[in-house]
Amino acid sequence: MADKHGRIQQARVPGDLIEVGQSLPFDVFADRGFLLMKKGHYVLTDEQKRKLERVGVTQFVTEEKTDEGFYSDTAAEDKRLLPGPFDEMSHLYLRTRALLRQAMHVKDFSGSVQSVAQSILQLAQTQPDAVVAAILLAPFREYAPAHAVHTAALLALLTRRMTLPPHHREILLCAALTMNIAQVELQNELFAQQEALSTAQQDEIKSHPLLGSAILREAGVEDELWHTLVQTHHESWVGNGYPFALKRDQILPPAHILHLADIVCAKLTPRRYRSALLPATALGQIFQRKDAEFDEAFTTLLIKELGIYPPGSFVKLASQEIGVVTYRGNKPSTPQVAALRKIDGPAYAEPLIREARNPAFKVLEPCSSQLSGVRPGYLGRLWKL
Repeated sequence: MADKHGRIQQARVPGDLIEVGQSLPFDVFADRGFLLMKKGHYVLTDEQKRKLERVGVTQFVTEEKTDEGFYSDTAAEDKRLLPGPFDEMSHLYLRTRALLRQAMHVKDFSGSVQSVAQSILQLAQTQPDAVVAAILLAPFREYAPAHAVHTAALLALLTRRMTLPPHHREILLCAALTMNIAQVELQNELFAQQEALSTAQQDEIKSHPLLGSAILREAGVEDELWHTLVQTHHESWVGNGYPFALKRDQILPPAHILHLADIVCAKLTPRRYRSALLPATALGQIFQRKDAEFDEAFTTLLIKELGIYPPGSFVKLASQEIGVVTYRGNKPSTPQVAALRKIDGPAYAEPLIREARNPAFKVLEPCSSQLSGVRPGYLGRLWKL
């Protein structure tokens, strides 16, 4: 049964509800979330019934009450299949959404945001590959809180090996979580908007860093570094940032890396009207702008931390298979990959683990998730928490 938060619950297939010659009354999944047999299809043999009873599970969810739409027409289906790190990321989205929308009504707002930041730091420390995969693949209902969590999570990864005071690292994540508190509704609106920005939208965007800082003060945030980062997270090394148009030497390094993470996560996230950029493409675009627009040390760290083929990205293998990268290998070009299908075949019932260091399973090139034959929300159990 589903729990009170609407999370996924699983149960073994009840054998007494499966009859040979009759249609299935529910979908049956493998324990990794792959659909074995769809509701309404007929069970034709005793052997087929025994297999469904032996390896199949049913999955139930109680829908959470919300007036917000899902990010795509298939997200409601994906929600049934949010295991492992995706479920954890979804919980962080909900916590952040509540904080951004109810800042004035949250007792100890500052401490609550810090608690979310600490959860992200812990997850990044213990399961970095799962975090990267969740940034790329975990379904979300609302763009604004998802983007905030993605940016904070990427910063948690990038700062793992930096020598920073612990308090500064946590505050950096807090700034990422709250940098857009003044434009939550606008961000959600722009998520689906293809046409050019209106004058009113442009004005709201330009004013949100200072207005966001003001909202945070009203909500009880007193840390001045936090305010400075929120106020300057759109300042650019090329001098065309806002709201102050600061010069390169006037921008604090933590504000600069926040700006970088903000841009990277925006590139990696799909919109309603377009797919996300391939991770390799997005990272390549950032790296080409090193030293001119972004600190070369930070862009190098970004590539080193995410790799050529980040966990959660899709690739073509020498074995003529399409797979999703699960874990980074000893070399950037040799990750572990879960093969999902032959290029010209249907999705496998279960993913097959391939080591790209084996020439037979060498990664040939990155590819779109659309070639996988599997919805991203089905893949969470490839990473264990």
